[in-house]
Amino acid sequence: MPQNDPKFTAKYDKLIRELELCGFVPLITINNFKNASPLAGALTTSNIRALEITFRTNQAPQVIKLLNTKYKNLIVGAGTVINTAQVDLAIESGAQYIITPSFNEEVVDRCIERNIPIFPGCSNATDIEHAYAKGLRVVKYFPAELSGGVEMLKALSGPYPFMKFIPTGGINCSNIGKYLAFNKVLFCAGTFIASEENIKNGNFEEIVKNAKAAVNAITDLKFERIELNTNYFETSNMFKTLSSFFGDLYQKGDDDVSIFKKYADNLSADNKGFVVYSTPNIERTLYYLEYRGFIANEKTIVRNSKNIQELCFNNELATGYGLKLVRRDNE
Repeated sequence: MPQNDPKFTAKYDKLIRELELCGFVPLITINNFKNASPLAGALTTSNIRALEITFRTNQAPQVIKLLNTKYKNLIVGAGTVINTAQVDLAIESGAQYIITPSFNEEVVDRCIERNIPIFPGCSNATDIEHAYAKGLRVVKYFPAELSGGVEMLKALSGPYPFMKFIPTGGINCSNIGKYLAFNKVLFCAGTFIASEENIKNGNFEEIVKNAKAAVNAITDLKFERIELNTNYFETSNMFKTLSSFFGDLYQKGDDDVSIFKKYADNLSADNKGFVVYSTPNIERTLYYLEYRGFIANEKTIVRNSKNIQELCFNNELATGYGLKLVRRDNE
């Protein structure tokens, strides 16, 4: 197989990084142009920053143009593109990327010719090799659940470790976490946030509810512990009381006695401690938390060679108490 250089390197870098941080892109089918603005408002209110407008209706080009003009912070792509005429129309409307349901060589070639990122639909090794031969390194995996889900995706990734995937089809809040936990998944896509029916009926409150649930599933924040800046005697007494509270038998030699203090040794004298939450992907979670006003303290960021392992926020929970985020390995 030819070792072709990836296409669109300059464009891909920024776009792919942003889409990866999003973690999920809703697939939108709009039959009535008047629903475009309230839908965009519902999504941006819920911190959704990327979407795909499908070419399943003749409203798609008009909607893409509106969103690109009115909502500058949105990343708007064109989906269900099945011919070269739609490629040209999507580009003229301002689409920032194109996604197809299958590997269509004519469509891929036109996108390469016009220098717009293309993520073709692939569900088997043959499709992936065709995409690779064209210099592509990101493909849509469709239909994800019906094609074998995460396990099939992992199997396909074995011979193609250089590829990234966008699972689509059957994705929802209950399974998005297991897809995003696989490091070959760039982001997921699906219709469950904003169904065609809810958009048509103007059920934007339901869409907001679904979008917020999706963001919560993506960030998957879980309470871990409280870290207190106390001496050993005070910590031991606290642990005794809490052990009684939870009905556990306290033993002085328990290693868990130090759980309140061992992470707080480097705190300043006036810092009383931290409430600690975990997430599978700190970079992605931070992307969403920044929209909620939570800003990381750059001096506290701990990294390994691959990603951020922990950080503290500038935000105070109460006088002397901070908020910490740590990476949780879900794989």
